[in-house]
Amino acid sequence: MSNDRVRPGRHLAAFSLLLLWEMPDHGLHLHRRINGVLPDGLQVDIGNLYRALRDLEVRGSVQSVWDTEGSGSARRIYRITADGHDELRGWSEDISKRRSAFDWFLGHWQALAESDGNVEARFHG
Repeated sequence: MSNDRVRPGRHLAAFSLLLLWEMPDHGLHLHRRINGVLPDGLQVDIGNLYRALRDLEVRGSVQSVWDTEGSGSARRIYRITADGHDELRGWSEDISKRRSAFDWFLGHWQALAESDGNVEARFHG
C-alpha cells in the first residue's frame, strides 16, 4: 500500500485522551509518549498533535494551564476533563467496532491466502 493512503493521526484525539487520563502532560512529552506506542508509518508530527489538543480544548475534552514553575520556558499542561472521559468512552466503542471488522478482514485474508498460495498469479497471470 502506498504511503499516501496511510493517514497518521486519525485516532490522535483518542490516544491523546487516553494518555492524558493516565497522566496530565505538556505537548512535547505527550508527543513522545504517543509516538512511543505507535508503529513506524503511523507516527504523528508535533503540529498535528497541537492542533488536536486545541480542538479537544475547544470541545471541552481537555483543559490546560500554564506551568511556570521550575527553570526553563513555561509549558502548557493538558489534562482530561469529564467531557473528555465521555469522548474517550465513545472512541473506545468506535475502536472496538473497527477492531472487530479488521479482525474479520485479517482472518478472511489469511484463510484465502493460505488456500491459494499464489494469489499474485491469480490476478496477474
